[in-house]
Amino acid sequence: MNIRNNHIYKLKNEKFDIVVIGGGITGAGIALTAARKGWKTLIIDKADFASGTSSRSAKLIHGGLRYLQQLQIKLVREALHEREHLLSEYPHLIKPQPFFMPIYKSRLNKLKYYIGLSGYDYLSGETSLPKHNSLEIDEVKDKFPQIKTDDMIGGYIYYDAKTNDARLTNEVIQQATELGAIAINYLTLQNFITNNNQVTSIECLDILNNQLINIRSKVFVNATGIWTDETLRKFNPNDTQQYMAPSKGIHLIVSNDHLPKDCVLLFPTTNNDGRMLWCIPWEENLNIVGTTDTDYNQSLDTIWTEKEEIDYILNSLNAQLKNKQLSYDDILSVYAGLRPLLNDNDESKKSNQRSRDYNIWWNNDNLLTISGGKLTSFLSMAENTILTITEKHIISSKQNEEVVLESLIDQFKNKYGIKNASLIAAIIQENESYLQTITDFNYTIAEVLFFIRHQHAVRLTDVLTRRTIISYAMQQWNEALINSIVSIMQKELHWTEEQVANEIEHYKKEWQIMHSWK
Repeated sequence: MNIRNNHIYKLKNEKFDIVVIGGGITGAGIALTAARKGWKTLIIDKADFASGTSSRSAKLIHGGLRYLQQLQIKLVREALHEREHLLSEYPHLIKPQPFFMPIYKSRLNKLKYYIGLSGYDYLSGETSLPKHNSLEIDEVKDKFPQIKTDDMIGGYIYYDAKTNDARLTNEVIQQATELGAIAINYLTLQNFITNNNQVTSIECLDILNNQLINIRSKVFVNATGIWTDETLRKFNPNDTQQYMAPSKGIHLIVSNDHLPKDCVLLFPTTNNDGRMLWCIPWEENLNIVGTTDTDYNQSLDTIWTEKEEIDYILNSLNAQLKNKQLSYDDILSVYAGLRPLLNDNDESKKSNQRSRDYNIWWNNDNLLTISGGKLTSFLSMAENTILTITEKHIISSKQNEEVVLESLIDQFKNKYGIKNASLIAAIIQENESYLQTITDFNYTIAEVLFFIRHQHAVRLTDVLTRRTIISYAMQQWNEALINSIVSIMQKELHWTEEQVANEIEHYKKEWQIMHSWK
């Protein structure tokens, strides 16, 4: 029985302390925090875990320098302290990252950025990351020979961090399940069942097995991000308030051969909108170039990248490159995501001017909603959510002990951490052939089995797009690679030939969205 079916079997007769609706990074953090308190915890998602915003971010763990410029000081301070916490807790997933901030035209600009970066360092408090330092123009030319320096007078290097957001989300959920939580993806909320001012249960549809399941709990948490309004309409169809006002951001994936491999480059965009473009060295010699920030009111489930958005990024990037000009042919893939911004009912503000803060509020006696916020602050958001529940004395607290770490394989510990390396090692002990590398990419059979058994991968796209970054790097459709992954999943998940064909067709549609634009 695979992990998902085992968890469905467990939940049918269980009454939970807390059910978290939404398997993005916010819900994942809440599930982990609840499980650490010993609460009977369930987390569900209508698609795969991290399939929404939490796999389509800029991959940055940061305070947000531009939010400091907007005087969102509390938000920045919290995020910077959480950045340090995450660097310590997930060192295999969250890595320190230098950023280069160019200074143009005047010494006044240099002074302005010096003041801002000094404030950023101050708000960081005790940190393992270096303080910012300045570069003279000759140092810039030597360090970054790829870029134009015509109007530049120097720059600054400062430090934040980067991650793989989808892997981080799934590891946090895995940690929760190792502490006793149950996690089920592809389980869609259909209805809230209420009595007086209480939600007694929720009715959900298991879309993989076409089965209705009723789930009981003491507390329900709505952590559905950009789908917050949609979820609350199911609770109260008469509530017409728009709680969310998402903004859209797109990113291009290109080879890191064109750009510095050890430093994020920050550049002003070319259309004078006051925004900055960044080029982030990522995994597998890839670079993430982004991003846009525009209001969005279309489908929340299928988000297309527009040609004009790509041109906006390419034109801004090419304006800064000295020799190599990037074209559509250099784009390995694209992705578009929505930021779960709260609606502040101020139509005069553009999306990039709206707060990245979050709110927590009770919808009735035992349904709590959390929305907004940043990837970096997910654990702090989770702690405040659990504190809000604890203050109502709905659930008694008890503390679970952490799972004891076992032996590990050096080959995997830097990528997955000690705990997960031991799980992969156990899989390899079943069959040494599981160490074989899959065609064209540096992933083993054991890793694919690990994603299925421990990180809830049940569809082809789960493995290729969120547990790995193969979709981002696979510029051309690779039949041999697809068949290799499918054969592993078919055997492990007992797929029929019809299921195999459906999975390939479903994934190909998603892959085409990532590799085309209107």
